[in-house]
Parts: sequence; C-alpha cells; structure tokens
Amino acid sequence: MKPNVPRVPAKRGRRRIRIRWRNVALVAAGLFLIAVGLACYAFYSFLSGFQDVESREFGLPVPEPGQRVNVLVLGIDLPQDPVTGEILEVDFRQAKFWPRSDTIMVVSVDPETREVGVISIPRDTRVKIAWDAKGYEKINHAHAYGGPRMAVKTVENFLEIPIHYYVRTDPRGFAAVVDILGGIELEVEKDMYYEDPYQDLVIDLKKGRQVLDGHMAMQYTRYRSDSDIARVLRQQRFLEALKRELFQFGTILKLPKLAGELLKHVDTNMAASDILNYAVIAARITAVELNMATIPGEDRWIGGVAYWMPDLDGTRVLVDRLIWGIEPEENALIRVEVLNGTDNAGLASKLAASLQDRGFAVVRIANAPENGIQTTQVINLASDEDKLRRVVGVMRRELDELQLLRITRPGGEADVRVVVGQDYYRRINGE
Repeated sequence: MKPNVPRVPAKRGRRRIRIRWRNVALVAAGLFLIAVGLACYAFYSFLSGFQDVESREFGLPVPEPGQRVNVLVLGIDLPQDPVTGEILEVDFRQAKFWPRSDTIMVVSVDPETREVGVISIPRDTRVKIAWDAKGYEKINHAHAYGGPRMAVKTVENFLEIPIHYYVRTDPRGFAAVVDILGGIELEVEKDMYYEDPYQDLVIDLKKGRQVLDGHMAMQYTRYRSDSDIARVLRQQRFLEALKRELFQFGTILKLPKLAGELLKHVDTNMAASDILNYAVIAARITAVELNMATIPGEDRWIGGVAYWMPDLDGTRVLVDRLIWGIEPEENALIRVEVLNGTDNAGLASKLAASLQDRGFAVVRIANAPENGIQTTQVINLASDEDKLRRVVGVMRRELDELQLLRITRPGGEADVRVVVGQDYYRRINGE
C-alpha cells in the first residue's frame, strides 16, 4: 500500500504569447496608409489653397509642352511701416505692404531631361526697373515698387527670358518649414556676427558642422557682412541641404504641418496641377542635374550707393547655358542645315547666323522645296535625340512654337534640318 503523500500542485510555466506577425504587419501597414492618406489630404488641401490667388490677374507666358519652365523665386523682407520701420503683423501679399525682395533666384526646369539651372541674382544688382518706374536701381526694389508683377517684368527684361511662374515667401514661413523638418544639418564655414537694428536683426552663428533650426537657418542665409556674392553662395549651399531633407522618406508624415505653414507664408501663380508636376520632377533631381550660378559682375559705388554691377556679356553666356541649354563646345559637334520655307529672301541666312553665334556648325543654307511654311520646322535627320534637343532649346529662344519632325530614312551631311517659317519672319520684324 502506497503511503499517503500530499499532492503538491505543479508549477505553471509562463504562458507563451504567440505573436502573429502577419497581423502586426497588417496593422502597421494600415496605420502607415492612414498617415500617408492624411499627409496626401493635407498636401491636396495645400494645393487647393492656391486656386484663388489674387496675384494671377496678370498673364504670364504659358510654357509649351516640353519647353523649359522658368520660375522666379522671391524671398521677401518682413513687411515694415514705411515711416517708423516697425515690423507689421500683416499678410505680406497685401499690395499696400509690398516689401523689398531679400533673395532673388530664377529656377529653370527642363521637364524632359530633368536638368535644372538656378541663377541667383544679388539683391544689389543694378538694373533698369520695368516700365520706367524708377530708372536704374537695385533689383530688389522692383518688388517694393510694384509687387510680383514688376519684379517678374524687371527680371524678364534683365535676363531676356520669359518668366512663367513666380513663388514668393517671407522669412517666417522659411523658418517654420525648417523647424518642422527638424532642422537642416550644414557646415557653417566661419563665425558670423551681424546686427541691423533697423530690421531688428541679430546674426550670431559659430563655425562648424551643426543642425540649424529655423531661426539659425534664417541667420545663415541672410548674413552678408562679407559680400552679397558670398551670401548668394551660402543660399545655394543651403538649398542643396534643404533638398536632401525635403525628399527623405520620413518627410511625408510631416506634410500636414508643412502644408499649413506654407499656406500662410507662400504665394504663387502656379495652379495645383503645376505644383504637383514640378514637385514630382524636383523629387527626382540629382546633384548632377542641378546647376547653380550667380550673375557675374563687380562691386561699384554710384552716386554714393553700393551696387553689384553685372557683367552683361558674362550674364548672357550664363543665361544661354543654364536657361537655354546652350553650350558652344557641345553645339560645335552638331551639323545643321537651314532652309528657307518662305518667299522672304535672306531669312535662312539670318537664322543660320544666329545658330552659328551659339556654336552650331551650319553646313548648308538653301531654299526649301516649298515656300508656304507657316510654323518653323525642326527635323531630326540623324536619330540623335540629344542633338535634336540642343537645337530645339536654342530655337525656343527665338520662337515659342515649333513643329518637330523626324526623317524615317536619315542621311546626308547634316544632323538636324531647320526649315524657317513665316513665324520667324514675324518674330524678327516685331509683328
């Protein structure tokens, strides 16, 4: 007979929790989609906010399909009372309080090649203000005299290019965007200290690599104790760093806050579809495709006022390269024949001279088989898209509309044929 031994309850082990990773993944994916949906909704609301911008009342040229698009970017000073200089807490877009532009850049985008040229115009550049408003003055005064309309026209006249869109913002929006992004990491190249009591501005930055918050970033881009040109170069360096931060994956979750701030501090004549299209292009731009430069010139005092006196010949070369994609060294390898498709004698020779001036090798000038051509034709004879693109880029400086054709059986000594139409005759005669 077995002894009567009391039964001791068996120890229970810890209950194993089975994690269903598939469910976790589904929940995480659902939360991510919700976040993305909210971000997209915020971005859509942001885009919709620009639909009724009052400043689209003046007509700017509409870019043709495939044409480079030029955008004037204006960083605007904070609105000040014209008598006391006091900073005004008002909407900077109100015509009554148009301030000067602190930053002026032209961004030129080729939607087909994704090449982007950025031309910085120093704020002290001496130019002719549009519509004979004030004669020759600093270019940053144009916005103060007539808002975005006068700023656009002044830049168009100075660079001899069409401006299709403008974007302007004030320092408050700039600083807020940087803060929402969590700051921008950048190498501050030297100690920077500057005071301007009139603008209630104090800049105090130390040399070294650091993360700049919104206020510090504003100081970095506005510092100009060394020179206006050095300041422009700093702005370009900052843009490179800002682009890297903007197009990181995590930024999509910050879109709701970004959209809200941008709506308060950004004004543009772009439609929502335009903003979306160029945002997609911008996200795909690499450093190789982004070319930045500053208007060449020299410091000069005139009438007791310090100006940046632009080198007009150098500016023309710069505009040719960054806006029109004209590179004489590359163009020299492209053979072009020019045919007159009208009954206006000498038209082909005139256009051929313009092409030669931009480096192309014109191998033939003659009359076309027919002379009733209305729209100038550019014909690809060599099945080389890059050569065609370069000729088209130059021709678009002459004409807004071109007829692009291809020869199915290429041959002959030319790579590209240009058949001059009646539209070129009207263009050179100002009709």
